[in-house]
Amino acid sequence: MLDYLSEFDFSEIFEPLIPFLNGFNNFFYVLFKHANYLFFSLFLILSVLLLINAREREYDERVHGKEELVKKRGRIGMAIYFILAFAFLSEDLLKSLFQLFEILPEPAILLGYMEDFNSISLNDVHSLNIGLRALFFFINSLSLISLLLIIIGIYLMFFNKFILRSKLKFMTFIGVGFFFWILVGFRTSLSLMI
Repeated sequence: MLDYLSEFDFSEIFEPLIPFLNGFNNFFYVLFKHANYLFFSLFLILSVLLLINAREREYDERVHGKEELVKKRGRIGMAIYFILAFAFLSEDLLKSLFQLFEILPEPAILLGYMEDFNSISLNDVHSLNIGLRALFFFINSLSLISLLLIIIGIYLMFFNKFILRSKLKFMTFIGVGFFFWILVGFRTSLSLMI
């Protein structure tokens, strides 16, 4: 399917959209090139939010009985997310995640029709024409979004009821994350980040 698409030049049809597509492509190129900093920031923010809310719960006089459990859960969760934040800076954790998802089967329904996308690295993306490059980055951004949504959903699942007290529901995050995972998988975005 990609052979047919690569022969067809999208730039003739979408000429007014070329500046937008160039900006879109450049943004996602930089995002995937420095994705370990994105994960570092995400896990650091989650850790700090957990620390702040756990300390508020710790000093709240309305908590009785389970106070010690809430303190321990908040401190352990904060430490885990803090360690994970710094583990993403070394890129070794991203490589380990990629190897894990390379072993595990993924549905990746959309990628079943676009097999050539699995072999394209971030350095080779400039060889694609502008329309195909935008499609490539769009699919990889869906993969990245699914990974981020599942991470936030798991975070809310473990800490929302006891510590955070947010209106966000973890099932929404995990459900949308799994939907995108079924469409494109995790390997597509992880292969660009390592």
